[in-house]
Amino acid sequence: MKTLRLIGTTLLLVVLCLNFTACSDDDDDNPSNPLVGVWQEDDGHEHLRWTFNADGSGSEYLYYDDDSESFTYQFTYTYHSETNVVEINYSDGDTDKYNVTINGNTLTAKNEYGTETTFKKK
Repeated sequence: MKTLRLIGTTLLLVVLCLNFTACSDDDDDNPSNPLVGVWQEDDGHEHLRWTFNADGSGSEYLYYDDDSESFTYQFTYTYHSETNVVEINYSDGDTDKYNVTINGNTLTAKNEYGTETTFKKK
């Protein structure tokens, strides 16, 4: 009788464990956007900062160490995860496309002319 109760309890535990793992949500219907956050490129005395928000908006901020000039541009963007392309639509009507590669805290953006820019996540 004790053996039967032990086998029954063991089977119940196995079924419960399988039930919990079978019910987990493995489907990522809305995968997180790896671009979201602040990315900065430092090239000598010139700094370029991209901020990507989760709602598809963002900003580009360019400034110099000597505070001689700074520029801020607002944009909306679309990230195509299947092709690793980000399309940035600036508020003045300009559009840029970049092939992006994200490796940890490093983002490499290559524009249509082949110029690569490397950003670090802040």
